[in-house]
Amino acid sequence: MPRLGLYEATQSVKRLRGRFNVRNALLVAAVVAGSVSAVGYHFLRYTGQINGDGMAPWLYAFGVLLTFGAAFIYMSFRYRKRPTSFIPVFWAPIAAGLVYLAAGYLVSQIGQPSLPDDLNLNVQLQGFDLDTGRPLTVATILKMNVITLFQAAFCFILLLRIRSLVNVRRTRTSERNWNILLGLMVFASLLVFMRSPRQGLNVIQSLALVPAVGMMVVNSFRMSWIVYLPFRDKLAVIGLSFLLLILLVSVGVMDEQLLGAFNFVPFSYTFVRFYSYPLSVFFTLSIIFGIIYCTTTILSLLFHLPTASAFQQKAGEVAAIHSLTELVGQVFEPDALYSTITAAPVEAGLADASWLLMTRATEAGVVPTVESTFRISPGRLREKIDVSALYSDIQSKRKPVILGSAPADHRISARPGEGIGSLVAIPLMARSELLGALMVTKEVTQGFEPDDVLALSVYCDQAALALDRAHLFEERLEKERLERELAIAREVQSKLLPQQIPCIRGLTIHASSTPAQEVGGDYYDFAVLDENRLAFVIADVSGKGTSAAFYMAVMQGIFSAVSAIADSPRAFLIAANEALVRVLEKNIFISVLYGVIDSEKETISIARAGHCPAATIDLDGRASLWRLDGMGLGLDPSGAIFAKSLVEETRRLSPGDVFVLYTDGVIESRSATGDEYGFDRILSVLEQNRHEDVDDLHGALIGDLDSFVENGAYGDDTTVVVIKWHGSAFMPSETMSRMLGTRTTTGE
Repeated sequence: MPRLGLYEATQSVKRLRGRFNVRNALLVAAVVAGSVSAVGYHFLRYTGQINGDGMAPWLYAFGVLLTFGAAFIYMSFRYRKRPTSFIPVFWAPIAAGLVYLAAGYLVSQIGQPSLPDDLNLNVQLQGFDLDTGRPLTVATILKMNVITLFQAAFCFILLLRIRSLVNVRRTRTSERNWNILLGLMVFASLLVFMRSPRQGLNVIQSLALVPAVGMMVVNSFRMSWIVYLPFRDKLAVIGLSFLLLILLVSVGVMDEQLLGAFNFVPFSYTFVRFYSYPLSVFFTLSIIFGIIYCTTTILSLLFHLPTASAFQQKAGEVAAIHSLTELVGQVFEPDALYSTITAAPVEAGLADASWLLMTRATEAGVVPTVESTFRISPGRLREKIDVSALYSDIQSKRKPVILGSAPADHRISARPGEGIGSLVAIPLMARSELLGALMVTKEVTQGFEPDDVLALSVYCDQAALALDRAHLFEERLEKERLERELAIAREVQSKLLPQQIPCIRGLTIHASSTPAQEVGGDYYDFAVLDENRLAFVIADVSGKGTSAAFYMAVMQGIFSAVSAIADSPRAFLIAANEALVRVLEKNIFISVLYGVIDSEKETISIARAGHCPAATIDLDGRASLWRLDGMGLGLDPSGAIFAKSLVEETRRLSPGDVFVLYTDGVIESRSATGDEYGFDRILSVLEQNRHEDVDDLHGALIGDLDSFVENGAYGDDTTVVVIKWHGSAFMPSETMSRMLGTRTTTGE
């Protein structure tokens, strides 16, 4: 299954990547097709095949908006990843602006149009019919398309790079403000849709620019990325911002009426405006936003220069503590962990000395113990500081204890100038439990600022998690060790149960035992007394788990030794009781049912010491419980009451007789509704399956029990032994059954 999951995840990633590739390919195709279509439209205008009336200009205007909208979407995906450094953010628009200037300058050097002398000078220079917007030369078509495309790339890169700065430590408000800005810029641009390029902005269109500029100012105050820049990076960003600002101003003043030293791309504004009036408005707003953001960046950086060293120091402290915290998370050995936690605040520059207290359980209760010190000796610590009193204060408050002037505190015996000027003690809490405390000192008084205490508190939270993790790791190792020991105990216990059913004439037997835990206290066994007699026993130690398993092993030893010499079931139980009363604890007893089958005499004799009565049934369907008096082993230390209460009984065997022995885990098993399995259900299963072989009868009983308690979720050890008498002429074959899963099964 894990391999299948990994394969499916890989395929999902490939499909997702494929969809992204298809999307990008479609966007690029739309941009290329739109750009080529725009060139074709202008060429048809130039040749006079299309005029400024009809549907063609409308289709062209919509096509331009869709083309450059697709270009912006494509570039926004390309610049979606957050930059790891802020300096490249400024290099990208600077490079794009320089490329735009270079490309525009080269294109502008293409020969001037050869037009009649009676035309307006601007018409001659620009190559447009200023009334209709029709290009008058092929060179004009080339210039307007190339300059528009390069200016679009520059403005889009500028906006997307500024977006990456605005989105540093983004919030819903910042995202909303950015989207509002883009919406207002697009709205202001669309107000001039299908308006003549020669016409200026009317009052409504001019007023629409005001909220857009206002949102530019709002977004320009998103400067959280500046705060933690190192001093050298601040200087570098100031220089890059100033360079970008000059570039933006240069691009912004390239109007046909502002000829002069900055006119690298003559009439660029006119070319873009005649290409698409809404695009020219959007580009102008983008340049204005860039100028505002660069100006705000330069001013903010200048104001933050004096505090750069302080911020850099704090960033270094946080980085040091973070790296040390990662190291702490990888250490599980207690001594190494204590040393690392103690040394970290001093090495990070937050303190001059430190020591670590951890709680220890002793006969006197839980007391703090100094586990590690750094740059202060344990002897000096005991001499100058009442550690127990400080820890008691932490224990009651569960928050940092700050001593700004440590020598003035009654728990500090150090005098001024002896190296303990101020002290902070911070609790180590994990899962609402106080694990200990980290105490740090500085030589000067009032040496800890609030942000120092905050940094120490954050570090101590991480240290407490590491300590708790190490503790859990130790518990896990201990649990695994116990599980291994229990697995060994389970294997050993399984070998105490019979691995082979004795082959006795006239009998077939099937048995199983299922412990409720790893090991259990149920026991059954068989012993061949002679060629005609078979002894059997089933026992149940009170309780569950390892203690019950121990006494089950004792019972196995007693059965092996006493069954060979006891002349009757009653004699066996009396001897077993005498042996067990010397080893059983007061609250432990063992219920036992012991019997002997004589195949020659065709009799069965049993005695019951507090155990569940045997269930019997014959071929005629007469089912009953074979109840005999008797108390559990170990309940009567003297043995007199036990012997007096014990009853032995012998019955004649008839072919088809079935005897079922079981422990109380069977009859006391409960269903989901809380009902007990009970005696009646055992007898009912026997009646329904009385003609079956012993293994099928055993399987029917176990299957019914499993379905009753929902898939074998037993609450106690369960053992079932099924014995069937076929008559003295029947001779079974020898078979071997071994442990399967958690159930030890022995069959015929």
